[in-house]
Amino acid sequence: MSYQVPMMFHPTLVVEDLAQASDWFQRVFGRRGVRWEEKYDFSKLKGDYPKEYSIFVHLGDVVLDVLSPKLLELPDGMENLYPAGEGLTDIAWYTEDARQVARHLVENGIRVRDQGGRLVDDGNLPPSSLADDMYILWTLPEDTGLTYEFLEMGRQHREFYSRAGDPRLAPDWTLRPPRDDDPLGIVRSLQHTILTTDPGRAGRLYTGVFGGVPLASGRNDHWEADSTFVEFAGSVLEFARPRSGTVTDVFTGETTAFDSYVGMTFQVVDVERVTRHLESHGIGVERSAATVSTIPEDTMGVRWTFTEHGHGRRSS
Repeated sequence: MSYQVPMMFHPTLVVEDLAQASDWFQRVFGRRGVRWEEKYDFSKLKGDYPKEYSIFVHLGDVVLDVLSPKLLELPDGMENLYPAGEGLTDIAWYTEDARQVARHLVENGIRVRDQGGRLVDDGNLPPSSLADDMYILWTLPEDTGLTYEFLEMGRQHREFYSRAGDPRLAPDWTLRPPRDDDPLGIVRSLQHTILTTDPGRAGRLYTGVFGGVPLASGRNDHWEADSTFVEFAGSVLEFARPRSGTVTDVFTGETTAFDSYVGMTFQVVDVERVTRHLESHGIGVERSAATVSTIPEDTMGVRWTFTEHGHGRRSS
């Protein structure tokens, strides 16, 4: 089934104020937010779907969806399931056949829901409220620890979408070296860090159900956790089990049985330059010999980690 999921669509970052977040990414990360009208040809979408609640931010080979639930006014019959507060909530993947993915997940004991929050059986996934040739499903965190989204995008949208929404969809796309004026000097993504008390649950999803590749294990000193790494659809996921035996929900601050998506690690050209730039914007950081990480309270609940080392799988 792994061939049905070619690559990550986006991580989702929930924020309180979208305008402030957009300004922050421009000032601190040197990235502008890509708006909906740049991503889609609106003539090919359903007219009543909200389009002003999110922006896309490009970070090397990662496309980040930054959204404000307060701006998400959904059509009748749809429930807004995003939490209040700020932090990473889920990871979305592209798929070539969302209904087949839904069927495969359900057959393996993993429940999925459609855009209206209804459970889906036998791959009977309805078209999305965005367009009739788009299909979207979400897993239940009770079964997968974190919520994972899968999107099938109709082919008529892809060329337009690749212009600004996601350049990785262009047939000739390659990951280019960072620009000279890039304040972070991001080379590429290394990993996504997810705290869990049950690494076997996530491992079953990505290596059992989808055929991802287990990688070396290691320690994560920032989170005082023991980590296992899985490569899936071109991305590396780090599942870090805290030695305390508990996981704290990013949004509520309470202990949770679910997983918590807490950070991303990027390879950069110059850690010293990144450190100076972040500190110049009043952002607290933690340094080691080879890495710098932001204090999540200063960066919308996310620990952004930057390292000059290419592997990045021993610590994030």
